[in-house]
Amino acid sequence: MYAHANDSASPIPAARFDDLDLDRPEDEEEWDRRLMALATARIAAERVRLEGLGIIDANGDLVSRELPPDMLPESDTTLETG
Repeated sequence: MYAHANDSASPIPAARFDDLDLDRPEDEEEWDRRLMALATARIAAERVRLEGLGIIDANGDLVSRELPPDMLPESDTTLETG
């Protein structure tokens, strides 16, 4: 099983490991490097998304700690769908 880097069908970057032999220390180090690069890219993309939605500010702090109206106790919204 493997994930291809820069798969055009997915907006989430991926890291390949099918070309590595993880029993070799140098390949294990390369795998660690790829995972860190992948994590960095995903965190950056998520931060941009959350800022764009107005959930966090440029410092990464929550913009508001208030619940949205549909989550307040007096809301008519229900969990029942049937």
